[in-house]
Amino acid sequence: MATSPAPASTAFKLPAGPWIGFAAVLALFTALIGIKGDLGTFLSLGNLRVLLHEGTIPAVVALGMLLVLISGGIDLSIGATVALVTVVTMRVYTAMYTASDPSPTSSVVACVCGVLTGGLVGFVNGLLVTKLQLPPFVATLGMLGIARGAAVWLAGRATLPFPLNGTPEWVNTVGRVSLTNPGLWSLVALALLTVVLLRLTVFGRHLFAVGSSEPTARLCGVNVARTKVLVYTLAGLLTGWAGVIMFAHSNSGNPTLGEQLELDVITAVVIGGASLSGGKGGVVGAMLGVAILILIKNGVSLYNVPVEMQYVLIGALLVANVSLNRWRERKNRA
Repeated sequence: MATSPAPASTAFKLPAGPWIGFAAVLALFTALIGIKGDLGTFLSLGNLRVLLHEGTIPAVVALGMLLVLISGGIDLSIGATVALVTVVTMRVYTAMYTASDPSPTSSVVACVCGVLTGGLVGFVNGLLVTKLQLPPFVATLGMLGIARGAAVWLAGRATLPFPLNGTPEWVNTVGRVSLTNPGLWSLVALALLTVVLLRLTVFGRHLFAVGSSEPTARLCGVNVARTKVLVYTLAGLLTGWAGVIMFAHSNSGNPTLGEQLELDVITAVVIGGASLSGGKGGVVGAMLGVAILILIKNGVSLYNVPVEMQYVLIGALLVANVSLNRWRERKNRA
């Protein structure tokens, strides 16, 4: 039976809220830092490189969170999963590394194991949601604790460093603040692939259909359970890749990394126009949401204001953006 999902153009729709929020935050800190006399630093190419570097990991994770939110789910385990991936990657690399023969094989295998670890966590999340029919909030909250505990156990309650003189060159390259950073360009490639997935594939249309109305999607012939398992697995693989980038940025396997990452990413994607009830969201909006959060953190740091102001601004922006979207929806229905 033919499906009747949300139109493919939904994936490419640019909500007004994220653009207004980004412009407002940029104007606010341009004015405040300009008064302070450090405007040149804020608007410099060097600061842009820092913003892109700091935004790469949450942006990669946000792509996966976007898919999950569109399907009507949520994933609270991503921060712990990123930490687990860094530990697994370091454990595998250390086990395979030999100073006498420092071949790239150990790095490749370690990175693959890290990404697959993220995919496995996502796959289990999908099974918990579909087979056990647990609410996504409960399933992924439980997985948060499991992944964090596994990371601490595998790391032996310590931060795992590289072997002496055993840091591979690619780690230094990915960890470097630069516009040619491979991690940054991997984000660009993944963002484009996500646009194609949502805009041009049957799976993307099924995703919007499931998030809009599961009963209707089933009547239209969509395999809802399979779609949900696949979307959580994809989100897990993206989180796994973000964990590999975090592994390079931190130069270690650290079981404490990623705390509060899930809240930041959910906030960013919702600010970007995604709906917590599903069926709505786009890649550009999600990337704008991440940019807004990173810009706020950077501006607060440069302006030397108390860190709590960062949380106030993010919270106020989230409420204002969601309120604006609701107002626009009511106006369109009128």
